[in-house]
Amino acid sequence: MVKKINNTRSANFTLGGITLGFLLSYPFHASFVGGLISSGCSAGMIGGLADWFAVTALFRRPLGIRPSKVLRTEIIPLNRERIFNALADMVQNELLSQEILERKLLAWDFSGVLIRVLQQDQVKQAAEQVLTDLAGDFAQALDPQGVTQSLQDLMQRNINDLELAQTLADVIEFSLKSGQADHLLKTLCRAGDELIAHPVVSKALTAMIEAALLRYGSNNPTRKLVGKFLPAPEVLAQGLITRAKSALRDGTVEQWLKEFILRFISDLRTEPELRESVNRLCHKALAAKLGGTAVTENSASLLKAGAVKLRNDWDQHFEAFKNNPDLRQTVDKTIRNISRKQIEYHHDAIGRLVREGLNPLSNDKLVKLIEDKAGNDLQMIRINGTIVGGLVGMLIYVLGMVLQ
Repeated sequence: MVKKINNTRSANFTLGGITLGFLLSYPFHASFVGGLISSGCSAGMIGGLADWFAVTALFRRPLGIRPSKVLRTEIIPLNRERIFNALADMVQNELLSQEILERKLLAWDFSGVLIRVLQQDQVKQAAEQVLTDLAGDFAQALDPQGVTQSLQDLMQRNINDLELAQTLADVIEFSLKSGQADHLLKTLCRAGDELIAHPVVSKALTAMIEAALLRYGSNNPTRKLVGKFLPAPEVLAQGLITRAKSALRDGTVEQWLKEFILRFISDLRTEPELRESVNRLCHKALAAKLGGTAVTENSASLLKAGAVKLRNDWDQHFEAFKNNPDLRQTVDKTIRNISRKQIEYHHDAIGRLVREGLNPLSNDKLVKLIEDKAGNDLQMIRINGTIVGGLVGMLIYVLGMVLQ
C-alpha cells in the first residue's frame, strides 16, 4: 500500500524554505540575480501566508482573529446548517435523485437478487418462523370457521360474476379500521427487521452507495471534493440500516404500510385496469385453491403446515422460480412499479435521513471530519500559492528590469 504524502508538512517546509530564501537573498537584492531571487521569494512568501490564512480560516481563527465583515474566519463552523442542507440536497437531488433511482430500478434484476438471498439457510429459517408467527397471529385475529363459511358461500355462487376487487377493498379497509390487520403488519415488520440485519443487505447497500459516489464524482474534481465530506460508504450504509431498523421497531413502517394499503384500496376502487387484474387473479385463485375439503380446514393449521412444507420444498420452489422467465419478469415488473410509487411518495425522506445523521455532529466534530477527508488536499492550495507566487514575483521583476 502506497503511503499517503502529508501535504501539511510539505506546505510548511515550502513556506519555511521560501521565507529563508528571502532572508538570505535580500542583502543582495541590488544585483540582478539577488533581486530576482529576492522578489520571487518575497512574492512566494506573501502568497503562501495568504493561502495559509485562507485555508486555516475555513476551520478556525488564524492568529486569533474573530469573524467580521472584513475578515471571515471559522467559515465552516459558522455555516454548519448551510453545509448540512447542501449535503442533504446533493444526496437527495443529485446523488440519489428520482431519475437516477428509477434508472437503477430498470437495470436491477430483482428476481435474481431474491433468489440469491432467499436460498441462504438463515433466510429459509427466518421465512419459516415468519409463516409460523403469521399463523399464530391469524389464529388470534380471525375466526377460522367464519372465514371458511364465507369462502364456502362464495364457492356456491357464480364466481365469474362476483366483483371481488370491490369486496377485497372493503374487507381490507374493515380489517385496518377494526385493528385486525395490526398483527399481520407487526409480523411483517419483525420479518423486515430480521432481513435487513442480514450481512448480504449491508454489502449490497454499501456497493450501491460506492457506485453512486463514483458516478457522482466522475470527471468532476469539485464534486469529488464535496463527496469527500460524506462519511465512508460503509458508515452511510450502516446508518441507513440503523435508521430502517429503528423505523421498523417504533411503528413508523407499520404506519407507512397502513397508508400504502389505503392508497392501494383507493387505486383499486378508481383504476379500472387494476380492478380488472385483481378480479382475474381472485377468480383464478378461488377456482384453483378453494374447492373441496381444503376450505373446511382450520386456517392457522394450514399456515403452520405450509411453513413446514415450504421449508422442505424450498430449493425445489426456487429452482422452478429461477427457470421461469415469465414469472421472474412479472415479479420484476411488480416490484419496479411498487418501488417507483414509493420513491415518488417518500423521496424527500432521503434528505431528512442525511440531515438527521449530520445534526449530531458538533462544530469540532464537523471540522475534524472535513479535515480528515479533505484537509490534506486543501494543503495543496498553500503549496501552489507559494510556488505560483514565487514565479509571478520573478516574472514581475524581470519585466520591471526590461521596461526600465
